[in-house]
Amino acid sequence: MAKEKILIAFDSPTVRTMLRTELEAAGFNVIEAKNGLDALLKLVKEQPVCALLYVALPVIDVYAFVRIIRNTPSLADTGLIICSIDDKNVYSFWTSSCKSDGYYQIKDSHNKELLSLISLTIEKYSGRELPPVTTPSYGELVKLITDAFDKELFELYVVREAYNAETHIYKLDALIDNMADSLYSIYPYDAMAIILNDTHIQETYRKAESLGQSEFADFQQIVRTDFQAIISNRADYNWQAASSRVSAFASDTPENMQIRSYECFPLDRKNNELCTVHLAKCTEAAINIRTRERIDFFISTYTALIKKALLFKQTNESELRIKKAFSRFLPPTIIDNIISEEDSLTARVGEKRRVAVLIADIRDFTAISEKNKPELIVSFLNSYFAKMGKIINKHGGTIDKFMGDAIMALFGAPESYIYNGNRAANAALEMVEELKNIDTGTLIMGELSFNIGIGIHYGEPIAGSIGSEEKKEYTVIGDAVNVASRVEGLTKRYGSRILITESVKKDIDTVEIDIKNGEKPESEEAPLPHLTRHIDNVKVKGKSKAVKVFAITSTTDGTGYSKAYLDCYAKGLNQYEIGNFNTAIDYFRQAVAEKPDDVASKELLQRCTGFLAAPPKNWDGAVSLTTK
Repeated sequence: MAKEKILIAFDSPTVRTMLRTELEAAGFNVIEAKNGLDALLKLVKEQPVCALLYVALPVIDVYAFVRIIRNTPSLADTGLIICSIDDKNVYSFWTSSCKSDGYYQIKDSHNKELLSLISLTIEKYSGRELPPVTTPSYGELVKLITDAFDKELFELYVVREAYNAETHIYKLDALIDNMADSLYSIYPYDAMAIILNDTHIQETYRKAESLGQSEFADFQQIVRTDFQAIISNRADYNWQAASSRVSAFASDTPENMQIRSYECFPLDRKNNELCTVHLAKCTEAAINIRTRERIDFFISTYTALIKKALLFKQTNESELRIKKAFSRFLPPTIIDNIISEEDSLTARVGEKRRVAVLIADIRDFTAISEKNKPELIVSFLNSYFAKMGKIINKHGGTIDKFMGDAIMALFGAPESYIYNGNRAANAALEMVEELKNIDTGTLIMGELSFNIGIGIHYGEPIAGSIGSEEKKEYTVIGDAVNVASRVEGLTKRYGSRILITESVKKDIDTVEIDIKNGEKPESEEAPLPHLTRHIDNVKVKGKSKAVKVFAITSTTDGTGYSKAYLDCYAKGLNQYEIGNFNTAIDYFRQAVAEKPDDVASKELLQRCTGFLAAPPKNWDGAVSLTTK
């Protein structure tokens, strides 16, 4: 069995002799060189499996020597160990940076560690393919050196271009255009295509203006065929849905020339699932080996950039889909916070907030559901929720949850404004107006009409992220939610679509005062045109303290409250509050006469009549309700 050849390149005869003795004793065939040029000549001629190089190698610097070998394909699979006599850390750093296989500090004798390092290096390059043995001339050595540094300079150029192109990874088209421009400087093509294996295939084409349309069409067909052959992991290749960009450039190619050379390069040869690059030329028969190697290096360098750009694009598209999906129910600022800050909601656990809670419920929905198929009900609800969600979102609210046919929305959490109560009232008024556009034609309604009841209360619930590790939701809990629910339940009793508590009315009044004084911020909403009426004072179920309840209606909703009616109702309520039920009855009767269909007047008239027969004890102007 032939002995492994080891080249030792040292200018010191003493060191060469010492190393030769130890290496030959270990069974190696030793070749000596006294400088870098001599070492290069013998390395080409003798093809040693490993070379020991002195850190201060004369003629050709040792680091340059290593780079020459690594940039010469026929010599690249040679083990290169840099040695020194001095113990300096800087040698270890630079030997690693120049792509050598190791660094060793030579001792006077017993260099067992060196033999171990040589064995590991030889094992690393076992199975290498050797070129034919030649004795190069000095001219051939000079060409070898210049070619090696030419390759290194080219690679530095590509790396620099890729570094500059990295600024475009957030704009995929700009990155592809930069890549196409750089490719042209390497290989002046007449036609080029870069095809991305994205959700929808993305095609970028560059063609010389002189290239005929039929020739380009043939090129495009070949490109797509090769893409399908290389990118085999796609479920479909829908070229009609592909995003395609074609641009032309001026060139010296004569008109209507035919393509003579064509090459296809997968962007990543180890993982052919990312992208393909296609190059064609009219004036050359084939791409030579040197150019092919350069293009391969260029494409492999850009692989990471394309991956990053695609990942960013896909992530951005995913965020846009999330935004679109939630935009019906959440304001844009809240969606952005959820996407950008993972802990933006959980950080607010247990936070007390001023929140206007709006609860909207469909009247007689149980009866409607009994008349219709479940799939029709679900379809109708989805359409209804979408319309109402858009209105709530428009006014800065957040849909907290859907409860069967009911909606619970928050104004003031997670996103808060100055006039949260006013915003909730504006949303409620617009939701009622939107009922005119709700199509119930697909449902069997019978004698029922489609209507909703809305209750709003402005209070201080506890806001935060509630749930288990598997499922959490941002919501509010506390008295404000219970009051809003009870107030919504009163809408049918008083025949009002929207009922608000005194705290909401005060918020609306504050906005109107600020508008009058010129103090309302431009970012805040003005109250929509409305009419507010004090309906009653009630102690809702589970509460001992009275709540003033107001009905709020749009001035354009056609309810037609006359001045006489409003005056009678207000005076009747005033007498009712102080316990003058006889006088209150007179006023409520006049109110009913003015507006016979008014449910609230009839409710208060009936209650006052009952109180005359059985006077309430400890009357404080508010009735206690035992049902919702």
